[in-house]
Amino acid sequence: MRNYNGNHLLAGLVLAAASLAVQAGVPYLNHTYDYKQPNGEVLKVKVDGNSYYAEERAPDGSLLVYDAAKKGLCYAEVNAAGDALVSTGVLASNARMRAFSTSDKKQPGLSKEARALRAKERYEKMHGHSPEAANEKVRKATIAANSTGISPMAVATGPIRGLTVIIDFPNLPGTLTQAQVSSFLNDLPYTGFGNASSVRGYFLGVSGNKLDYSNTVTRYYRARQNKSYYADATLDAGRRSQELITEALNWLKTTENFDFSTLTRDSNNRIKGLNFLYAGEPDSPWSKGLWPHMSTLSPRFCSGAVCTNTYQITNMSTQLSIGTFVHESGHLVMDWPDLYDYDGSSHGSVASFCLMGYGSVGQLSKFRPVPPNGFFRYLAGWDTVTELNPAVNRSAPTGRLSHTSGAHALYRWSNPANASEAFYVEAMHKSGDNTNQPDEGLAVFHTDPSGSNTNEWKPYVQMEHADGRRDMENNVNSGDATDLFDGVATRSFSDTLPNALTARGTNSKWWNGFGSGLSVTNIAVPAKTIAFDVGSGNVTPGQTYNGYLAVGAQAIHPSPWFDYAGGTIKATLAGPSTADFELKLERWTNNAWLKVAESTSPTSTESISYPGPAGYYRITVYSYSGAGNYTLTVTK
Repeated sequence: MRNYNGNHLLAGLVLAAASLAVQAGVPYLNHTYDYKQPNGEVLKVKVDGNSYYAEERAPDGSLLVYDAAKKGLCYAEVNAAGDALVSTGVLASNARMRAFSTSDKKQPGLSKEARALRAKERYEKMHGHSPEAANEKVRKATIAANSTGISPMAVATGPIRGLTVIIDFPNLPGTLTQAQVSSFLNDLPYTGFGNASSVRGYFLGVSGNKLDYSNTVTRYYRARQNKSYYADATLDAGRRSQELITEALNWLKTTENFDFSTLTRDSNNRIKGLNFLYAGEPDSPWSKGLWPHMSTLSPRFCSGAVCTNTYQITNMSTQLSIGTFVHESGHLVMDWPDLYDYDGSSHGSVASFCLMGYGSVGQLSKFRPVPPNGFFRYLAGWDTVTELNPAVNRSAPTGRLSHTSGAHALYRWSNPANASEAFYVEAMHKSGDNTNQPDEGLAVFHTDPSGSNTNEWKPYVQMEHADGRRDMENNVNSGDATDLFDGVATRSFSDTLPNALTARGTNSKWWNGFGSGLSVTNIAVPAKTIAFDVGSGNVTPGQTYNGYLAVGAQAIHPSPWFDYAGGTIKATLAGPSTADFELKLERWTNNAWLKVAESTSPTSTESISYPGPAGYYRITVYSYSGAGNYTLTVTK
């Protein structure tokens, strides 16, 4: 997050005390910074990675690592085990150029598997839990929102007041004024430093004026020590920066008599938007000293009943861009998770199409970040949702529909069997806040908070790329002009389109492989408002289904459900004599699948006859024991 100047991004860090748990960060994408070696030479260093794993390189592609004994950045090599970077003990120098056998002159780093392991280990050390457990709050909020229509995360509405403390040092006075920082955060309108809006203006825009996030900006706090004391590169970031933050907060309380009760707090009376900006550059390598980061203040600071929780700290340099600040505010204020790939093996599925991916770090998007995806906007209470799945909403609209980009009203196709899984559909037009996204057209997002950032093939939020190539997941790019559905006839969305690679999320099937029934076809060309046809892809009774069950497996026929007008449903099953297959009929009742009939003889010959009312049903064949082929016949 260096100086809010765009190519940089906020990094988390490895903290010396286990209680200082880093919460989140943003990825580094071709980020460069200047680092002064102990002999005074200034290196141009490139960083690629994120909070949990990053590689630093010299301009010639040489790997670099901080060497505490040399007190500077040294050339690095991959160790014999292939799972870590180690210092060669040779300080990097602009005069020392190295040649490599690879065509791009880039020294090979750790393998994908080693990076993934390092990222996972660091994440667990920082957070005290696995990446898979990180979004439990989002998962619970999604289930509650889908069942009640009200999101428990919808606290990001109305006026929210944060605090931004600006800091300088005895040997380095600040150059940006308090008024400049306040304008950057709060003014309406605002175009300073080339930004399209202030931080406040951005959130007003992407929330449809539902969130008014402003910041109180202090006058400069002059630190007790010179900057080099806090930027000590022998210490992990978080040690001296938290000392500096505590100094500043105590100054606000005792010298400035600041009223912390004027700030917005969470349900535990903890400040939601707590930000610190310090003068100059970090003067530290990645994850060391004063390197910008987001973390939890420990021990916490309290003034009366108001206490701290998480914070972000970064340098100001000589100019400000809003991209990283609004990304971090997504964590601090809305509790949104990151949507980039922690191990660096991909760009993540949403990449440059969402604020919480790469949508705030490009050369242009750092000044005009793209909006958060519609799913996150819904959880924040900014967007409404129309349910399209008739198994969930009996009055769901069908046929020719349309959606307008930025309308704050989404379409959703929910999974009746998994309250946290759904597809969200929205138009995304390259105008306004969406100006700097890579493509325009109709977007489909597959959401399931049981996913993980460490698995690019099942993340929290997966964008269904119209070209079917999965460039972002394959680390090819962070988005291009063929990712959204744009009126090309072959780019429809169904059980088999854009392609049949279900395990990699490239069609409308649920993650368990069952058909969702959603199809989106006849999509109009990109425009502010896009029309399309939506169908259930449903199958009615009166068919024969053949399949194979492994031991303990099950299958649904027709998948995922069928709409029945009422009457007697009959189902007969014939399976192998060496197995015991069972038959179950369920009806969608009160937002859950209720078993209404079952046949469970000790053989694989089963039969159900059920006089049922109109509604949505599904038939499940499952193996109690044994395996083999079966035939299911459904009649009415």
